[in-house]
Amino acid sequence: MSRSPLARALRVGALLVLPGLAAAPTSAASAAPAAATTLAGAAQAPVAFTAAELAAYERGIAREAALVQEARARGRAARTPAERSAAAQAEWDAATIPGGAQAAGLSVARYRQVRATLHRVLSTLDFQGKIDGPQEIDPSAASPEMKRRLAADPIAELAPASAAALRARMDGVARAYIAYMTLVAVNG
Repeated sequence: MSRSPLARALRVGALLVLPGLAAAPTSAASAAPAAATTLAGAAQAPVAFTAAELAAYERGIAREAALVQEARARGRAARTPAERSAAAQAEWDAATIPGGAQAAGLSVARYRQVRATLHRVLSTLDFQGKIDGPQEIDPSAASPEMKRRLAADPIAELAPASAAALRARMDGVARAYIAYMTLVAVNG
């Protein structure tokens, strides 16, 4: 699998860019809770999901991408630092997830669960080079936990029915994820 020159130039490298950490919080005090929440969510056990929830995720993450693009347009048009700051904060997943959940037709809590599970699986596949996403990692610089993650099949960690549903919809789910991550992780 080949990566574009832009993807290579903008390598995420050994950093694991997690949704929600792509944009810097406004203060050190707000950074710790945001990072703790995001990292804790990434380490949670995968939740079971249905084929219908995968279709819902595709709608939700597409809506989140649209919300990020709208926020960026507001940022470009902003005339004051406060307007630019508000627009930047509107790009964060804390601001986009409710709109994604609404588009998905799921509760915010359920959408977050499905999204977190899918993002962990898909980011692992991306780091492994099994999907053509924007994230890369230098395995020699990875932590022992990340090396274990990279050596495993993330789909095998799912409930059998969820794994089968994901395999059946992988093209659409991966395409939606890659579009979103290219936007937020690579600032595409």
